[in-house]
Amino acid sequence: MKRTISIIFIILMIVSACNVEKYPEAAMNRESLQTDDSENSATSGVFKSQEESQMIEESQNAIGALSPEEALDYMKKTENLVIIDVAAAKWYNKNHFVGAINIPIEELNSEEEDAFYMDIPTDRPVLMHCRLGMIVPEAYERMRELRPDIPEISYIDGSPLFDDYNEWLSKQ
Repeated sequence: MKRTISIIFIILMIVSACNVEKYPEAAMNRESLQTDDSENSATSGVFKSQEESQMIEESQNAIGALSPEEALDYMKKTENLVIIDVAAAKWYNKNHFVGAINIPIEELNSEEEDAFYMDIPTDRPVLMHCRLGMIVPEAYERMRELRPDIPEISYIDGSPLFDDYNEWLSKQ
């Protein structure tokens, strides 16, 4: 997790530097912005990554964060939904959505986590969650990166409404 945060921070710093070069009028001191060709070639990879990210986002319906109430409504309306619980196994065993897949990301190394994501069925919408909505955003971003073939990816931003959904599901 620390590695991912560090990588994101580095990318944000590079993107910020690129934006200053792209919009020099925003800079306080134009002379400090002069670069040579080696710096320009180094930043071209960042633009490629941004373009790739945009293509991934456009190739899928990245719904993003849903409140627990919005997620409950989405779950009731969405056919063939894959629900992924990224909380630790002990929490999953305590309470979970009926039919949810547990991918306990805090208990896995990155290769194991990626292998689980790659096993998720193609062409089915995915809703991810944890217990408080704190670790799931990183898992959501990783899923989007690895699986542009999934038509919709979203996550619950907050505490899931397990009992409400499970009760509704039992009546169907």
